[in-house]
Amino acid sequence: MRFIISFAFGLIAEILTGLLIGAGMFATGGGGMPSNPSDLPAWVPYVAIIGGAAFTFLFARWRASRDPERAMMHALLVAAAAIGLHLTTSMGAGQPFTLMHAIADACKLIAGVVAGRLVRSQVPATVASV
Repeated sequence: MRFIISFAFGLIAEILTGLLIGAGMFATGGGGMPSNPSDLPAWVPYVAIIGGAAFTFLFARWRASRDPERAMMHALLVAAAAIGLHLTTSMGAGQPFTLMHAIADACKLIAGVVAGRLVRSQVPATVASV
């Protein structure tokens, strides 16, 4: 059950990234998401990459800290779900897979790995009993 929750939080991380982009579009006077990705403002890919990695890291670190023995598994599940939803929604909307997509997904994977390693490094080593 814990793994399913970690996966769900990866989906939430990607949804929050989309909401962040939508809020930015609204704040800058955009009328909504254009049908053609090339019509997006130039800042959108950068916000998507940074926001996606940040949300993934935050949720991955939190989920990993809930089960330090399986920290990396939880962190990678969060990252995998975020990447999966990103690919599904992008490709499902007919967008081509670009270098920016690859960078965004690589940053999410790196965020998951860093979060898992960070939590694992904070777990005290146990001494084997004889």
